[in-house]
Amino acid sequence: MKLYYDLHIHSLLSPCADNDMTPNNIINMAKIKGLDVISVTDHNSTLNLKEFSEVAKRLDILFIPGVEVETCEEIHVLLYFRDFSVVEEFQKIIEENLPNIPLREDIYGNQFLVDQEDNIVGNYKKLLLQPLSLSISQVYDISKFYNAVFVPAHINRQSYGIIGRLGTLPDELKDVSIFEVSKVSEFEFSKFLLHNNSRYIFLHSSDAHHLGDINEREFFIESDILYTIFFE
Repeated sequence: MKLYYDLHIHSLLSPCADNDMTPNNIINMAKIKGLDVISVTDHNSTLNLKEFSEVAKRLDILFIPGVEVETCEEIHVLLYFRDFSVVEEFQKIIEENLPNIPLREDIYGNQFLVDQEDNIVGNYKKLLLQPLSLSISQVYDISKFYNAVFVPAHINRQSYGIIGRLGTLPDELKDVSIFEVSKVSEFEFSKFLLHNNSRYIFLHSSDAHHLGDINEREFFIESDILYTIFFE
C-alpha cells in the first residue's frame, strides 16, 4: 500500500515559519493535498509535537513526531521518534545544549507555542535558529540511544547539508541508510556516497515553512517499509 507523505514541516514555533503554520491549518492542508503521513520537525524543539499529534488523530492523518536539530558543524539532521515517551527526555538534551541567546523577534520572528485549538499559549524565549553544542557524531549516538530515526537533511544543498559542510559522510555515520533530498538541488550528491547505494532510502519532503509549500500527493513510501523504519 502506497502512503503519500511529507516528513519535514515547520510549525509556527520555528521562527522562519509563517504564523499560520498551526496544528489545524497544517493537518487540514495535508488532508486537502491527499497526504497520508506527516511529521512536524521544528528547529531544535519538540514542544509543539503533542498538540499536532492530537489534531492528527482527530483528522485521521498518521503523525510521526520529529525535530530538525542543528549540530555544532551547522549541519541539519532530522530525527524521528518511534515512541512519544522519549520526546520529553530528548527535549531536555536540547535545552542543555542550546546556547542561551535570547530571541530577537524583530530580526527572526516569533517562536509560538500553541494548543490543539491553534491558540497561542507562549513564545519560546531562546533563539532556535542556532547550532547546538553537540557534534553530528554525538547527535547520532544520542539518536541510537533513544531508538530514533536519524536522517541527514537536504543532503543535496550546500547550506546545512552534511555533504556540503563535510564533503562526505564521516566514518562513524557509514551505516546511516536514510537521507532527505531537497527539491532545491545545488549539486549532485550521489558521487559522495561512497558505499553501496542500493541500500539507501531517499525521502523527498518539503521543508515547508508556508502552508502552500507542503507536499502535493507526489512522493510515497510503501506502508511496510514506513512501518519498519518508523514504528518497529
